[in-house]
Amino acid sequence: MNVRSWLKKTKDIIPSLDAELILAHVLGVDRVFFVSHDLDELTSEQEFAADELVKKRANRMPLAYLTNYKEFYGRGFFVNENVLIPRPETETIIDLAKELSPKSILEIGTGSGCIAITTKLELPDTKVRAVDISEAALAVARHNAVRLEAKLDELKLSDLLSNISLDDTDLVIANLPYVDKNWDFLSPELAYEPEQALFANDNGLALIKKLILDLEAKDYHGYLMLESDPSEQPAVIDFAGQHGAKHQKTADFITLFKY
Repeated sequence: MNVRSWLKKTKDIIPSLDAELILAHVLGVDRVFFVSHDLDELTSEQEFAADELVKKRANRMPLAYLTNYKEFYGRGFFVNENVLIPRPETETIIDLAKELSPKSILEIGTGSGCIAITTKLELPDTKVRAVDISEAALAVARHNAVRLEAKLDELKLSDLLSNISLDDTDLVIANLPYVDKNWDFLSPELAYEPEQALFANDNGLALIKKLILDLEAKDYHGYLMLESDPSEQPAVIDFAGQHGAKHQKTADFITLFKY
């Protein structure tokens, strides 16, 4: 079977773009390759591998997990089912961090490392440290740091602030779990992402509130940047205000505070 025929047979199973990206992944080429190679014959092994990925995509497994790839802020990151898939709304964190030009950043819950690595590459003179509660996630972050040649100043295991000091940190960034399992608009694709990185109790705010309290208890003086659903932001702003964090700015999914 050639490339054109394979793409034709999948068009009623998954979106054409997804099929092209899956086949490009299997062949180790870019999508534009197919423009002039649509009559190239696939080996039986290539066809079988691509067919298996199509079946998984048809069952709503995210494309990023099938190809182990997701772009974030113009760079390609390796991802697997141990980490959340980087999302476009999170890129606002990088823009705001560049505006602040902090001397030292601490990211809580780094996952794939996309935020910490990107801030280090965009702000090379800034000290950037990152932690995560999952050793499996940290393995992905370390892999991405090596691939993208980002020399993070620290990358270690920690449950929020339990195993790390604030030192000279003047910006804490946290994209913590904030999804409420009771929301009725959740995509079935979320079932493939790690629950520990997605869901939180207290209507999705349990871990965000705990971090706010921990920073207050440690007498932190600096900025705090949080990602949350816009529907949660009034509650986040109110809670943070009661615990020493003054709201500075809201930009889409991101709220900025100063202690």
